[in-house]
Formats: sequence, structure tokens, C-alpha cells
Amino acid sequence: MSHVALPSVLAGLTSLLAAQGAADLDVPTDRTALPPAAVPIHTQAPDDGVDYGLWAAGTTYKMSFHDGAVVVPYLGRDYPTNQSLRWRTLSATLGERELRTRAVPQLSHEEWRAEYDHGGIVEAWELLPDGVEQTFVITRRPAAGGDLVIRGETLGPLTARARPAAHAPVDFLDAADNPILRYGSATAVDATGRRSPMTTAVTGNVLTLRLNGAWLAAAEFPVVVDPLLGVVYSIAGGAPLESLDLERISGISLGEIWHVTERYASAADADISLRRVDDDGSSDWLCFADVTSLWSTTDPSLGQHRPAQKVVLAFARYFPTSDTRKLRYHLHDFADFTQTGTARAIDTGSAQGWRPVVGSSRNLNAGPHVLVVYQQEGGLTWYETTQSEIFGAALDVTGAGTAGTPFPIDAGPLEDRARPTINFENEGNDEWTVAWQIIGNPLFSPHVRSDILVARVDRHGGVRGETGFGVGNDRHELTPRLAGSASHAVLAWVHGTTAQLGSNPSGPNGNGAFARRLLWDGTAFSLQGGWSHLEPDPRLVLTGIDIDRRTSSHAAIMFRSTVTQNVYLRTVGYTGSLLASATVYAAANNETTISGAVAFDDLHDRFLLGYCRNLGVNNRTYVDRYAHPHEPAISTSGLGCSAATLSWSGSQLIGDEGCAIRLYNLPQGALATVIVGLAPFSQLITGVPAVHPGCWLNVPNTGPLHLATLPVRFGPSTLWQIDLPEFLDPMTLWFQGVHFDAAGTEVFTTDRLGVPIVK
Repeated sequence: MSHVALPSVLAGLTSLLAAQGAADLDVPTDRTALPPAAVPIHTQAPDDGVDYGLWAAGTTYKMSFHDGAVVVPYLGRDYPTNQSLRWRTLSATLGERELRTRAVPQLSHEEWRAEYDHGGIVEAWELLPDGVEQTFVITRRPAAGGDLVIRGETLGPLTARARPAAHAPVDFLDAADNPILRYGSATAVDATGRRSPMTTAVTGNVLTLRLNGAWLAAAEFPVVVDPLLGVVYSIAGGAPLESLDLERISGISLGEIWHVTERYASAADADISLRRVDDDGSSDWLCFADVTSLWSTTDPSLGQHRPAQKVVLAFARYFPTSDTRKLRYHLHDFADFTQTGTARAIDTGSAQGWRPVVGSSRNLNAGPHVLVVYQQEGGLTWYETTQSEIFGAALDVTGAGTAGTPFPIDAGPLEDRARPTINFENEGNDEWTVAWQIIGNPLFSPHVRSDILVARVDRHGGVRGETGFGVGNDRHELTPRLAGSASHAVLAWVHGTTAQLGSNPSGPNGNGAFARRLLWDGTAFSLQGGWSHLEPDPRLVLTGIDIDRRTSSHAAIMFRSTVTQNVYLRTVGYTGSLLASATVYAAANNETTISGAVAFDDLHDRFLLGYCRNLGVNNRTYVDRYAHPHEPAISTSGLGCSAATLSWSGSQLIGDEGCAIRLYNLPQGALATVIVGLAPFSQLITGVPAVHPGCWLNVPNTGPLHLATLPVRFGPSTLWQIDLPEFLDPMTLWFQGVHFDAAGTEVFTTDRLGVPIVK
């Protein structure tokens, strides 16, 4: 097979085909807002000797019921500690009679409702998307009369100012007098719908609700006392979604898009939830949730094992009781649409593990493993050391799953390694490509500023071909991201100078973003092509990348600016050079974003772009879709005098490699070539004795519109590979085959083939 890279044959035609820069992509119009992330009442198995408890969550709060009713608002990671409010009913009297006859209330619950049966009165909690409603229900008319008085004790860091009885809400404030929770004005409603306002008084940490006895005496039972407990703080800002990962599953008809989000009640308490939706964002299914406050769950990463039909979720848990951070994983069958709470350990021993990333196995011939890489800290308790290490562990996804013993990928003193990444699929050989950032002591390490290291890693712990990029230059290279397989990989990262980022940057931000094609020759890696995107505001966070698995040539990369909060998309082609660009989302004032993930949709041949928008109570996850440009039909025209046929294989996408022009149905052993031009041509060939009578020249073979005459090959069928580099502009390439007969005495020409190429 002969490879013809079009840049080499276009050297003389720069005026016609000069690069015009990256094409501007259309901002996707089929934007889908995914359903809010509510979590029903559930529990999980204990972990690290700590019980999970009984928990649920709305969009602005979460709530536990295992030790009384506790409301925990989502305040975001900038809030130092949780600002929870625990309610305990002290008494419920009707005149002189106590309705609370059980010393310990009896708890029962459904998915969205929990009840504490106190004997003569039932305390109920209804979970709503943006708040929780507390009610007290008296099912039968009591024998005694008088005012109904309910006293409740509130515990926790929030306090309410003392006040006399009034029909008005009660605000609970933090230590800085910021309103966090609001306890609504109480109202009684009887069975006929008659309503009566109630008063609420505050004395210390006790609330007293009072209902007029005369109204109650005339009421039809059951009677419901209804104060609304809501999260006032969310009206001002809400709890932003902090991270997002995305997978698109093929071969199923429902729940194709899987996404995991992270949000914080406070800096000390993060939660995650894994959900799946249909391609249009409908039919929301919750698959896994980790919302307890008894530990904090961070760093979610999604992958898949396609042969086993399983999604793999890896994450880290911080346990306050032991001051440790440990790795966990959850497996979920493609066919399972239920919420399950199984989380298993990746045993890091006495060390601490975090920032896991899942390396998927999409190859149908792959073994039953995925590889998880992560950052490890050597302390016996949790803190980020200055000598972090990169480790890996193979997960056997057979059955319930088994984690192998972790192994070092890059470890040792005097250097600090961070933020590992892994390519999204292996090639059936249990090997993955892994990259990470590294900085060292200048006296002992060549990595004076942060550099990128890349290596091939197998599931048994074999590491080979370690290659450094950026070593010795004047920039920091940070936060690498990988996509693709061994032979079709793209590496992206952000960069910046010491003046811009400091001597040892701890964050993921950079001043610009690079993307390069990553080539593996069996011994070492090399970079090919590349692009850099610089912005007026220099704070870029790179988070999402995936490769087009149809062509294996195109990659989509997402990043955002922490200044403008805009979310950007860049596509690169087979050399890693910039192909096209777009602003996926331009943020409004006072809005923050999270640029979360890119996932290629094999079925529809498009990229899914996941990100989060945080604006008040409207904190939502969105998925946009970017599809390749429409590829116009290939045409056949002109007059040929040969039975041979031309055809095009591969895509018509600029930025693709491995496309080819094929000439077949030739006489056995006949010499053949193909003429390539930039326009059609029509001329009857006369006066040339070797040319069969009636043959036409359908593509120019000389002049400025002649592009190339391909190397001579032998029939009966031959193929020329033609790569389409990123700098090309959209055009139509014209081809015509020319060949001898079997005896080599007479020349024939084919019809003309027109191939439009697009970007």
C-alpha cells in the first residue's frame, strides 16, 4: 500500500489551499438538560468500621433519619464545615394530655417519605426537590380538648433568634449570621381542607408550635400540622456541582448516557451520584449514590468494560474517624436500572489513595480487566505529601468484581507526581497508556518545572517506555488527559510559566492548552503535530477528552476558563493539530460552570459534551452533541473507456488518516496509476497511438489544477492511502484511473470520481 500525504503534493499550490486557521464549529443546538439529582431514602453497607446510615438528598440538601431527622444543606466546598440541623420532638400535648406516648418513636420509610410514629401523633418528612416538608399528623380525635402544643428541640451549629409566638417563619443562622435554613410558618389543615394558622415561638434551641383548641375541636380528622423546612441559602447561591464524568454505552436501547456528579455540603463533606438517562435526557435512573456525612466521597471516574457489559465507577472516600482516604469502586451491569449500593475496596494498605481514573476495555477481545490508576500518598493519615506517587490496580470485573494488589507506576523520593490519566481503551492485550505530571528537587531531578511523563502499563504491573515531555523547557506542563488506544492516542495538557503559575503549582489551571498525537513505537513515545490555545484570561482547566472510534483520527477536547466561566471545545485531527473550535457555552453573569467530560457516541457517530451550570437553584448537568460535518455524496462522471472502477474508502473528513482511493477490476498484472486534480476536466485523447480509441482525460494532468499522479502499481486491484491533514480547506478532489491492458500495449482511462472533503 502506498501512502500519499496530501501536504507533500500540495507544495506548489499554496495559493489555492492555504490554511485559513481552524474552522469555527457551530455551537450545538440540541442541548439537553439532565434531570436534577434527587436521591431517595436508602442505606449502604458499613465501610472502614463506620455505618452508612439512612440518607436521602434533594437538589439543595440531604437528610438522614437513622439518628433522628437531620437536614444538611449543600453549601459548596468553600463552606468550611457542615451546617446541619437536627430536629427532636420533645412533646405534643392537647390540653393536659401527652400525645407522644412512645419513649422511642417507631421509624418507617418509603423512597421519598419517612415517618416517626410517636404513638398518638405521627411526625412525617416529605422529600421535595428543593426542600423538605415536615408534618405532624393526628389521625383520630383525641378524648381531651385544649390547644395543641408541639415542642421541638433543634441541635447543631445553626441557631435561631429568640422571639415570642407569631405566625411567621423562623430563620436559622450560622455563626456569621448568614441565613442557612428557614422553618416555615406553621398551618393546620383538617380532612375537609379547613385551614388555621399556628404560631411558632423560639426560646433557646426549642421551637413551640401552638394551634387554637377551639378550631381543633370543630375540625374533621385527620389533622395535619404543616411547617415547611427549606434551604434558604440555595435561593442566594445554592451548592454548585463540582465535577462530572460521562460515558456513552452502545448496544443497549435505554439508559445509554451514564454520568456521575460530585457536590459538596461543605469542604469536609462531598457526595457523588451515578445516573443513567436515555439519549434525549429522559427516563432518569439512579444507579449509585454516596451521600452520607459520616465520610466524604470525591474524585469520581467512569469507565466501562464492553465485553462484560459493565460500567466501572472508581472514587475516593475520606473517613474522619481514622483520618484516612481510601479507594473504592462500584460495578454496574448495563442491563441493571436499579439503585445498588455495593462499593468494594482497592486496598492501598496503610497508604492513602485518591484521584483515581478508570482505563476502560472496549475491545471485544479484551480480557476481564480494567486498570485503575491513582495518586498515592505515603502518610499513615491523610495529607497531600510533597513526594506523591502514581500507582495502578487491575480490576477483574467478573461477577461482583475483584481488585488486584496495587503496584507502583512511578514512585520514589525527591520527586512529586500527581494527576494521573489513562487512555480509555486497550487493544485486547491488557496494556494501557498512562500519563502524569512530575516535578522534582532541582539538585536531584531533571524535572525542575512540572513535566509530563508517559508509559505503557500492563495489568500485572509491568511499566515500560517511560518518556518525558517538556523536560528542560521554561514552562510547567500540568493536568494531562489521554484518549484513544495505543496506536491512536491523543495527549492534552495545560501549561504556563513560573511567573504565571508559581514555582510548584498545586492547582489544575494553566495559561494555555496543548494537544498532541501520541505515537508508541514499541519502545518509547513521541509527539506529533500539536496546537496551543491561549486566552486573554490565562486560567484554563482541561477536563474532557475522547477520540472518534470510527475514524480513530479525530479527538474532541473540552476546557473552561475560571475567569469567564465559558466552556470551550477544540477538535484535532490525526496529527494532533487544531482542526476546529467552538464556544460550547458562554456563561452568564454570576454563573459558574464545570467542564466535565467528553464521550464518543459510537451509534450516532458524534461526541457528547457534558458540563454543569451553576446559577442559584438552577444547578444542572447538560449534554450537548457535536457531530461531524455532513459528508456529501461521492459522484461518478465523465466518459471512461475502461471496465476498471474507482472507489473511495474511509471518511471524507479533513483531519482523517487512512482514507484511500482504490482502483480495481484491472487486467491481471496491468500497470496502473491515478491522476488527482482540483477540478474536473473533459478532453478526448487523440493523436496518442498507445491510447485506446475513445478514451477521455477527465482530470487535468498538467497545470495548476493538477494535484498529483500517484505511484504506478500492478493490477488486478490496487490501493493508495491518502491522508487529509487538518490545514486543508473543504474542497472536492477529483480522481481518474489510467492503466495498461494485460499485454502492456494499450492504455485505458476510467470514469471520473469526485470526492468532497469537509470539516
